[in-house]
Amino acid sequence: MSVHAQTHELFNPHSRSATPSTNSIGMKNNLFPPATKIEPMKALDSRFTERSKVTPGLAVTATPVGLSPLDRAKDGSALKEAKLKEDTSSDSEEKMAMKPFPIPKRKGELEGAEVVEKRKKGRPRKDTKMLMPMTQPFPQIPVPVEKEPTRAATAAATALPAVQLKLPTPAAQKSFTYQVSAEPSVYLEVENEVSLVAGTRLSQLRCFRDGREWDSLLPSRILVASGSLEVVAVACDDRTLSVFSACGRRLLPSILLPAPVSNLHCSGHFLMVLTAAATLSVWDVQKQMALVKNESLHTILSGADISVTQSLLTQQGVPVIGLSNGKSYCFSAALETWNLIADKQDSLVQCADFRNCVTSQEALSSTGPLALMQGRAISAGRLASRLSSTPHHLQQGMTLAFLENQLAAALTLASGPEYRHWVIVYTRFLVNEGYEQRLRELCKDLLGPVHKSTGSSWEPTILGQRKRDLLHEVLPVIGQNLRFQRLFTEYQDQLELLRNK
Repeated sequence: MSVHAQTHELFNPHSRSATPSTNSIGMKNNLFPPATKIEPMKALDSRFTERSKVTPGLAVTATPVGLSPLDRAKDGSALKEAKLKEDTSSDSEEKMAMKPFPIPKRKGELEGAEVVEKRKKGRPRKDTKMLMPMTQPFPQIPVPVEKEPTRAATAAATALPAVQLKLPTPAAQKSFTYQVSAEPSVYLEVENEVSLVAGTRLSQLRCFRDGREWDSLLPSRILVASGSLEVVAVACDDRTLSVFSACGRRLLPSILLPAPVSNLHCSGHFLMVLTAAATLSVWDVQKQMALVKNESLHTILSGADISVTQSLLTQQGVPVIGLSNGKSYCFSAALETWNLIADKQDSLVQCADFRNCVTSQEALSSTGPLALMQGRAISAGRLASRLSSTPHHLQQGMTLAFLENQLAAALTLASGPEYRHWVIVYTRFLVNEGYEQRLRELCKDLLGPVHKSTGSSWEPTILGQRKRDLLHEVLPVIGQNLRFQRLFTEYQDQLELLRNK
């Protein structure tokens, strides 16, 4: 029976069918229903659950009408007790599921929760899953337990690699002699372990030059010696390098090499050292400066079977390395690159035909580092007779490419006489084959600007030779062909005009 019905029956005398005692008992039972029928108001943790919603079939309880103030107070206290009992019984399982360690709520939070509940009765409740603690979406990175092996591995990785010996080293000898020059006669004599002083075995270096002699003592065994008319150098087994003047005066403190010495060269006032670790260094002793510093040969020693068969140092301080595969390289200090200057297996070398451009006397007188590395096998057109079936334009292009390579190689080697030789040969070939554009470009570069200009980068000399002097030698070769008479007259007049100035 609803509350309104009970109230109506209480104040309507016609609707009473029982005795007063019976009615009073029924009224008490109806006015004070059991606590299990009352849906309590949820606390803070239960206000987001589905049970706080109105369940179908369950009557909404309201405050009874017509009760005395004492009965209303009793009714309110009963509601609160029932509410607290259900909160502690029904929500405890949810709280334990949500949090591993229950945290007691403060009174202020509970009261605030009731206020929120009363203000937002019509708002749909949220699921209890929303209150679950959110897990981190990022995977946890395990911390390495052993740190010492990691540090050791890092230290080993950052350590300098061990020196790998690739080039042979000279064996220590009791004594040996080195010929520096035949004219004038200059030679070196080395004698190791000549005496024992304070537990140290001394070695002696003696230099003979036109009947004059000087000597010097060193505390280590001398492995290799070299010299020129300006400097003398020796390398010892303790990786030290000593440099002396032509009269025996020490020019530099002992230089400690990064690896045992493999070869040693002196040319003019330049000094070159090749180490067993395949590194190359070149110094200008006169200026006391390094031109090439510990340059690795690994770039040119690419194959396992390739070895160094020849090494030399030019008068201009350019190092040259010859390999067992027939290729020769020089290192350019200006470009800081290895440059291929000779290849005995190159088809351009084998098939180039410039027999009509070189006289027999010029072929015999051609000397220098380029001719030394290429050898006498580079005779003009030595295979041209075998290539009679080769098309003319193909052989023409191969000869042109070969001659231009010779010019570039002589320029890189700073070999002035060889550069002049190949300029003359190149000009003859261009005239014979009719390359007018290349002839004009060559003459323009040798002539330079007619009028003085501050912004011009033209150099009047090349490898110690005046460019206009080279042009003076080239123009008669051009004038021999009537086809290039206009070109010859144009540059001949400009050259005469500049000479008169």
